[in-house]
Amino acid sequence: MTLPTDRRIREIGRTVSKAVVDRLGQGFGKPLVVAVSGGADSSALLHLLADTRSRHGWRIRAAHVDHAIQSSAVRARFRETARRLATIADVPLDIREADARAEAERTQDGLEAAARRVRYEALARLARERGAQAVAVAHTLDDQAETVLLHILRGSGLDGLSGMAPLRPLGDGLQLVRPMLEVTRTETEAVCRAYEWTPAEDPSNLDPVHTRNRIRMSLLPLMRELNPNVAERLAGLAGSVAGDRELLEMLGAQALAQLRDEHGAIARRSFLSLPGQLQVRVIRAFCRERGVTLSAERTAAALQVVQHGHGVVELPEGRRLSVAGGTIALDPGSPPAGSAS
Repeated sequence: MTLPTDRRIREIGRTVSKAVVDRLGQGFGKPLVVAVSGGADSSALLHLLADTRSRHGWRIRAAHVDHAIQSSAVRARFRETARRLATIADVPLDIREADARAEAERTQDGLEAAARRVRYEALARLARERGAQAVAVAHTLDDQAETVLLHILRGSGLDGLSGMAPLRPLGDGLQLVRPMLEVTRTETEAVCRAYEWTPAEDPSNLDPVHTRNRIRMSLLPLMRELNPNVAERLAGLAGSVAGDRELLEMLGAQALAQLRDEHGAIARRSFLSLPGQLQVRVIRAFCRERGVTLSAERTAAALQVVQHGHGVVELPEGRRLSVAGGTIALDPGSPPAGSAS
């Protein structure tokens, strides 16, 4: 692998390496799975982490997930690019397949959301197989800005405005780390040039049918005419809002501890005395500690039932939230369809 001597590129490498250590600690030879598509962002991430592996101590291995969305020629090109990239970076590579279209049909979600979900599921399974404790993905500052705008257009609250977290759980003790949220897309392209690497181009990134592409190609350029640093400002907004959200979640956890009775249920009257935003945090924390993550829609439905005073809300994982007799409880509910009895 050609090692760049450009001071700015080395500085970016130190930034990415430090982000890994700040979020995960020193690796001391532990495996870290790095997701690679073959595009500029993930190529830059793998180059930089492989180049600085002695500094952060993690044992890097690459992973390529084929979503089975593109044509066979495009998929083959990305696989081959991932193989060459892993060889140049001198790291092992695993390739996994995931059927995003089947997932979209099963869940009735959009294809983008389904692809994201099956990708993370595939990466998590692979990480467990390889004994890794974390998966690194190549989301950049520009991705963060696009995400914030996407959530604004959807009318999201604090959770959406806080954008993508630099570290979040993937389940079973695994962590998803995003060490390039302070790196721009222009910088990842510069990293690839410095390493004399030509990344693969994804034709779907030019398809205007995807809202994120239209934000990147049309909305952000228009906003840059008003403020050339708009991407940095939006990413900064995400960081500021994330801090506010963390405070609310902490207050919600504290309130939940005070509201819970000896059976683990919540006293409805005391719950309703809380401010509205704190009610949201308490009900989500109540479900989350039992392994259920509430969407905005399910949260609203749960709060409506609590206001009404009695009723049941069906939740993911076959659970249900019930309100009766002045208490709010989370019941096991019925097993999901197709599960073993």
